Amino acid sequence: MDLVDGMTFTGVAPGRRSLEGLQWLGRVGASPVEPWRLVMGWSERVARDHVQRLETAGLVERVAMRRGQGVLVVASSRGAREAGYPGSWAPRSIGPSNWAHACGCAWASAWLELRDRAWWSERQVKDSDFWRREVTYRDRRGTARVTHRPDLGVRVDGKPAAVEVELQRKPRARLLGILQMYAELTQGEDGPLAGVLYITGNDDIAGLLGRVAKDARLDRPRLTVRPLGVIVEQAREAARTRHAIRDRSDVATALMEVAR
Repeated sequence: MDLVDGMTFTGVAPGRRSLEGLQWLGRVGASPVEPWRLVMGWSERVARDHVQRLETAGLVERVAMRRGQGVLVVASSRGAREAGYPGSWAPRSIGPSNWAHACGCAWASAWLELRDRAWWSERQVKDSDFWRREVTYRDRRGTARVTHRPDLGVRVDGKPAAVEVELQRKPRARLLGILQMYAELTQGEDGPLAGVLYITGNDDIAGLLGRVAKDARLDRPRLTVRPLGVIVEQAREAARTRHAIRDRSDVATALMEVAR
């Protein structure tokens, strides 16, 4: 019988590597297995073992998505606290309406992590007043004022930049208001943001962004648009490169030990 964070359970307790994986998951909130295991350098079999241990300990939950889409691994409030974060960082509701967005944010987080970028997760962005901005726009109902935060953040040339995971079309008027906000925040050297990266789900969304960005006077290099599929492939390639370097380092260390 093992004890983790005040809870008893039977089976193999999460070890050091399981808890290291929990730290990344707790920061992100929820993730499919693949981006998580790429960050951690786990094989599929090893990843399943870590998920099982963490789930048995009550530190994560598995949410089955539609057939063929796999599962989301979600940090529980107990798991978030075990990882050193507030229990409130655990996602409150994960369902069909936000599965795709959770997956997109997880892949974006893995992409940034594997490329050794300093980044803020969705949970960190929501917990910081810096990222909270007011957006004003006009539509057929009149003038609307809403609070807006990006999905993630990344440091670029010493300044924070926003990351938006845009997998569904927003109404044009609201999108224009958001892009005008970013145009203001990225204006000149004194602007608080270096730029904004939009990660898009399809060509239709990317095309709309391009057209509305012209009206908002937000152009490159302050605005970058990349398809989610490219982000996924670049994350996979970065993982292969990182782990190849690590493997070569391990071999060199072993050879040095033999030579002594």
